[in-house]
Amino acid sequence: MNMQDKIRIYESLLNQKASLDKEGFHYSLEYTREFGDEIRTIFELKVEILILKKKIAFCVRKSNRNEMIYTAELDRYTDDEILNFQTRLEELTEHVKSAKRKGQAINYEQSKKIKKLYYEIVHLIHPDLHPNYSHDEELKELWNKAVTSYKCNDYKSLVQVYDQIIIKVKNEEAIINNIDEKIESLKDEIKETRESLPYQYKFLLESEEDVDGTHEQYTREISDYQEYKVKLEQDLAAFNIFEGSDA
Repeated sequence: MNMQDKIRIYESLLNQKASLDKEGFHYSLEYTREFGDEIRTIFELKVEILILKKKIAFCVRKSNRNEMIYTAELDRYTDDEILNFQTRLEELTEHVKSAKRKGQAINYEQSKKIKKLYYEIVHLIHPDLHPNYSHDEELKELWNKAVTSYKCNDYKSLVQVYDQIIIKVKNEEAIINNIDEKIESLKDEIKETRESLPYQYKFLLESEEDVDGTHEQYTREISDYQEYKVKLEQDLAAFNIFEGSDA
């Protein structure tokens, strides 16, 4: 098989992978639209249960020391715990955002490889250097992908974008290094993508029975959390808690 035949296979696989990634993102959004209310309710119940458990733990410690429990002290303790929880949640959220924005940490040699490849892409299709490409929607999309991959330090994705650009601008003269390995690697990526959770949402959302079943599952989970919350409220009510403060 000659280089051009391999390039056609490679290009087809690249397009297939991009299409699957886009579909996976779409189905993830659709899943959130369908089940978002239940997911949010479950999260809120988990937070309320956490607060109740913190209050009960505080009361148990005070009772074991034969100390009186005051509402102001209990609320102050709970507020501190909630603040700590919210701080950890915000830190985690920012960490995830940062990871998506900046990508993984890399060493100096990896950084050099990424910059070198990015500068080659700049040379090939940067809008300011190649105004004649300004109306080519495919190249504009590839440029945007290259910028995103560069910002995220995603070398593998950047290589794939670079290869797509070479195929596009070099046409019959294109030569892709290590193309056999890249073809096999892409086949593995496509298989993993098809098996990943966001893409699997597709099959659930296409089945009315599965959608109804998932709603029922979330409803049962909400009911279980609500029952647990009532039990914790009863446990908390068993303590003698005095109005005001010990101060």
